[in-house]
Amino acid sequence: MIKTEGVGKYKNFLIKFLLIVIIMFSGWIFLRPKITDIFQMRKNLKEEKEKLTKLTQKEALLESLDEYELTTKTQFLLKILPSQKDVLLPLATLRSLADQLNLRVSSIQVNLSEINSSNQLSSIGFSLKIEGDRESIKEFIGKIRVTYPLMKIEDLNFSLKGVSESETTLKIKTFFLSLPKEIGKIEDPLSLITPVEEKVYQEVSIFSSPLREEFAPSVPVGKENPFVL
Repeated sequence: MIKTEGVGKYKNFLIKFLLIVIIMFSGWIFLRPKITDIFQMRKNLKEEKEKLTKLTQKEALLESLDEYELTTKTQFLLKILPSQKDVLLPLATLRSLADQLNLRVSSIQVNLSEINSSNQLSSIGFSLKIEGDRESIKEFIGKIRVTYPLMKIEDLNFSLKGVSESETTLKIKTFFLSLPKEIGKIEDPLSLITPVEEKVYQEVSIFSSPLREEFAPSVPVGKENPFVL
């Protein structure tokens, strides 16, 4: 009898224990998705707060910038390093520069085989032959360094024509920088102008163009070469 009473006592305890375990397990099964959602909501809320903080800081920074200054600088830099490939513009610029120095342009040829692209920066090569006073040719070469759009003399050859005149052939490259295809996310920090970039801007601020402002050709590069003059 004593043993039977003991077994009965533990049996009741075990039944109660099993009921508690079943209830807790069932509750966990039903409550787990809710608990997971609560923690996910807390995580999302924290991320949104951080994003809002960054946006607030970005807004304050944007309000502190000078819109006119940024627009002016951007427009000027796009003249120096255009975003679109435009062969006619550098050619017209060089011809106008030669006319100002009383130099004769005997030929201009675009070298389509020298159209190169590397990431966003690309270049187009062409040859230019000019004739005239040697001092004027030297001045012409010097002015190319401070004339936009950005051009680089790759090679040049002189040949004498008389006492003070020369014929010069120049191989030149002009450069283009494509605009970014994607803009940064709203919450991303602004890329501010660094002191080095500001120094570069000050250095190129001396650039100018012999063309009138209303001259704005825009001729894309095709598969054929119509620019042999």
